[in-house]
Amino acid sequence: EKLRQFGGDWPPFGYTMIGKQRLEQFRASIHEVDRNGIEGCIIEAGVWRGGAMIMAAAVTSESNFEQRDLYLYDAFDSIPGYGRSKSFLENSEDEVKGYFKLFGMLDHNVKFVKGMFKDTVPQWQKGTPIAVLRVDGNFYDSYADVLYSMYEDVPVGGIVIFDDVMSHPHVMRCWTDFKRDQNLKEDLVRIDKLSAWFRKIEDVKVDQSKRLPPQDANKSQ
Repeated sequence: EKLRQFGGDWPPFGYTMIGKQRLEQFRASIHEVDRNGIEGCIIEAGVWRGGAMIMAAAVTSESNFEQRDLYLYDAFDSIPGYGRSKSFLENSEDEVKGYFKLFGMLDHNVKFVKGMFKDTVPQWQKGTPIAVLRVDGNFYDSYADVLYSMYEDVPVGGIVIFDDVMSHPHVMRCWTDFKRDQNLKEDLVRIDKLSAWFRKIEDVKVDQSKRLPPQDANKSQ
C-alpha cells in the first residue's frame, strides 16, 4: 500500500504506476486550470497503460469548463534503452484504447500519437495551447524533445509536470539545462520522491539554437 501511494512499485495488473500522490496532483492540476480559465489541451508524453489519462478524461468529462482534447504520446511499442524491462513497459495502442473503453472514456477528444518522441513531438501544431503538460520520458532526449517542441504553447498559468525528474539525474540535467538556456524563472515544486511540477509564470520564445545534440535515447535511433 505504501509503495502504491508513492508509485514505488510496478503493478502487474494496474493501469498506471505513478501512485496515488501523483494521480492526485494531476487531478488537482486539471481542476486548477479549469478554475483559472486556462485554455488548452492536456498532454501526457509517456503513458504506459494510460491510467493517468483515463483519470484525466474522467475529470474533464465532469468539468463545467469547455471540453479539452487529451493527447497521449507514446511509442506504443518496444522502446530501446530499457533492457530487460522493455517487455513489461511495452503496450500497444490498441491495448491502451481497450483500457479507455473499459472505463467508458474513449471519446473523440482522446487522441493517440504513436511513435518515438523525436519523430512525433516536433510535429505538434504550434500555437495550440497546452493547459497541462505531463512528461514521463525517463531520458534526457525524451524531455528535450517535449520541452523544445511544446513548452512555448503552455500559457501563463498552465502547469508542467515531470514524472521522474527527481529520480533520474539525466532528466534533472535536461530541466536545469533548459531552464538556464531559456532564462526561465520557474522553480520545481516537489510532489514526492520522484516527481515535481511548476506553474508557468512567464511566456518565452524558446531558443532552438541552445538545444544539445542527442545525449541518450536519440543516439540509438
